[in-house]
Amino acid sequence: MYNIDLQKISSLISQKLDRTVELVGIEKIGSGYHSDGFKLTAKDGHSFFLKRIKSHDLGFEIPERKVMSLLISNGMYRRSGFQPQSVGVILENKDEAGIIPEVNEETAIYHVQEFQSDSVSYWSLLQEKKRKAKVDEKDLAELEKITDYIIAIHQVKHASQDLERLKSVYNDGLRSVLTSPELTVMLLHDFSDTHQLLPAGEHGNYVGLMLNLIHKWKDRCDRLVALHGDFWGANLFFKKDGSIWVIDYSRIPWGDRGVDIGWWLSQYLWFYHETQNEYFKELGEKFLDMYVEKSGDKEIRQTVSLVLGLMGIIYISPRFYPDLNMEIGKRFFDNILEILRGHQFVWKK
Repeated sequence: MYNIDLQKISSLISQKLDRTVELVGIEKIGSGYHSDGFKLTAKDGHSFFLKRIKSHDLGFEIPERKVMSLLISNGMYRRSGFQPQSVGVILENKDEAGIIPEVNEETAIYHVQEFQSDSVSYWSLLQEKKRKAKVDEKDLAELEKITDYIIAIHQVKHASQDLERLKSVYNDGLRSVLTSPELTVMLLHDFSDTHQLLPAGEHGNYVGLMLNLIHKWKDRCDRLVALHGDFWGANLFFKKDGSIWVIDYSRIPWGDRGVDIGWWLSQYLWFYHETQNEYFKELGEKFLDMYVEKSGDKEIRQTVSLVLGLMGIIYISPRFYPDLNMEIGKRFFDNILEILRGHQFVWKK
């Protein structure tokens, strides 16, 4: 009933409590926007409460975020010390199910992935290119591999066929540029009232420019793709054989491809203003042209603006660059402001 396997849940609760629990009854006792609540009755007369998140929007667009919400709820129960207590958070797939171990302040959390040796980051390569005058064949070969890699990610489409859900997931990607715990709002906290480029008193106006872009592109789920979410040179590596590999998929799993492309493009924009070398403008233009040709995306020069407000903050951040050269920072930041106001990527002298 209710597509809830009582036998499977009985087994999991029994393992967690180290005693036999046989669930024999289920009753729906409440329904909110985000979740449904059920009373589960055991053969010995004990009862349990089951919360099942059902929403696909307003904060729960991504399944991993549903898990996070329930883990927070579980932790709140346990911290209170009151009865009834929480048993745990159950994850169930078609062929497997389990209760997630408890998470607390002493929990160590890891993510492990494969690593490729004999590699150099693209960020390091860019540092070495500062004295170059023209884009050459080696540069173009690198750009082609980079473009092919990110396009392969962007070709992954969301599984849902529901238009409203797709709009919601797309809009979540837009909002995440501002609201991800690691991104815009968090970074703004580091800027004082006396910061030379972005004093605290100007944050509202700056975020307003970013919000205007979010409103402009809202609901454009025809542009929804899988993202890397932190696509820049320090996360992309070239091996000795010329192949590439990438680390640190994070922050924004689904959204507008402009998020990834703007993130990547910001490197060239920064080096352009740092060195005042036209080479980096040419490199950025070649990358954009190659991406448009291979992806067919004719709107990318506009949608990269969605993330460049964030990148403007990152490159002048007191946290990341406490010794920032303010003359260079001002050239770069003025360029970002022009992009945000015009909703279009441009290079400004």
